[in-house]
Amino acid sequence: MSDDRPETGLVVRYNFLWPREHDRGEREGRKSRPVCLVVPLNVPERTVVVFPITRQPPTPGRIAVEIPETERRRLRLPGNQRSWVMLDESNGDVMPGSFHLEPLSYDPVVTAYGRFSPPFMSRVMKVLADAIRNKQVRVVPRER
Repeated sequence: MSDDRPETGLVVRYNFLWPREHDRGEREGRKSRPVCLVVPLNVPERTVVVFPITRQPPTPGRIAVEIPETERRRLRLPGNQRSWVMLDESNGDVMPGSFHLEPLSYDPVVTAYGRFSPPFMSRVMKVLADAIRNKQVRVVPRER
């Protein structure tokens, strides 16, 4: 991850594996996408959970937080459409060192879009905490 240490709120490009793909026996995500890292407490060092960022509006019953336009523009996330952090599906991984991480550029190597602001991440973490309490978060462990 070069000098971007994994910390909650960091946004990176990642080959995300959706749980439905995992359930069909797939081992690799079909495309890389921006994801938001969350570093859980009381877990082995370097363990992270990544939550996908999508431009597809969430369907009823899904758990997501819309990314404010100011956050999306500041991080230069791809596209000009509204975007959401999906919080009911995730991948568990180890960073730095994940084989599923994809650099944004190679010369120089850039691995992160940046970090979401603390106020936005506070809102995300509140929704995530409720989802965890209600056992509504699915984590697909990624292999190295």
